[in-house]
Amino acid sequence: MKHTAKDRELFKLETSADLLNDRLKINNNNSRINFNDWLFDRLKISLGEKVLDVGCGTGSQSLKFLEKVGNKGKVCATDISDESVNQLIKDARSNSILETYVGDMVQLQKIINNFFSINQFDLVHSSYALYYANDHNKVLFSMKDSLVENGRMAVFSPHNPHGMVEFARKFHTIPYTVDQSLIFGTEILEPFFRKYFYEVSIHFFHNELTLKYTEDFLTLYRATTYYNREKETEIALAIEKEIQDYGFIIFNKPGYLIIGSDKRK
Repeated sequence: MKHTAKDRELFKLETSADLLNDRLKINNNNSRINFNDWLFDRLKISLGEKVLDVGCGTGSQSLKFLEKVGNKGKVCATDISDESVNQLIKDARSNSILETYVGDMVQLQKIINNFFSINQFDLVHSSYALYYANDHNKVLFSMKDSLVENGRMAVFSPHNPHGMVEFARKFHTIPYTVDQSLIFGTEILEPFFRKYFYEVSIHFFHNELTLKYTEDFLTLYRATTYYNREKETEIALAIEKEIQDYGFIIFNKPGYLIIGSDKRK
């Protein structure tokens, strides 16, 4: 996906550490299902494993990887936002098995080869990130090439029908890149995984986000790549009316996880 100057400006909002932390807090407090619990039930991390986290953000998954792999494991994490990576380093409290690098995931192979102490991993993972890449195929190949024999690769992306996107669509046009991100799993990831992995498993994430405060919605909406400043007031009034009428508003928040491996039973 190619991104316009406006897309890149909104992308900066999406990757801001402070905004990301606010969004994570709202999602964790108001989601029917805890995403990390759901994800890690399927990733099946073992002690001593070596993990690469691509597009790690502030480390929501990286920190949990550190817990799972233990002192004999290794977690290498990279993100384009230095602010986010610095937050991860701070929260990891100088954990010796963590290595980080700030860089564009399109240059992932170079990052792995030049800036991490290892270049082969038991698990290569990316959640809510890969669809931002200007050359996602290059990133996918770099991820696959960094797997040990019988290693596994896991990518998570949002999926249709996304409740907040569909609500916003009633008021303004949704950018093409956003709609593409919602079919990224089925249209981009699945063909790649089925072509290059022997074993492929797909897991659909069925979640709901229940919001009781208009400001919580606005915190999420303002940080999205489909945010429209001109329509904010109109949308906020519609959200406020829904909350006044029912006491809350519920948005579907589905996702798509695909895991590939060459391990043959």
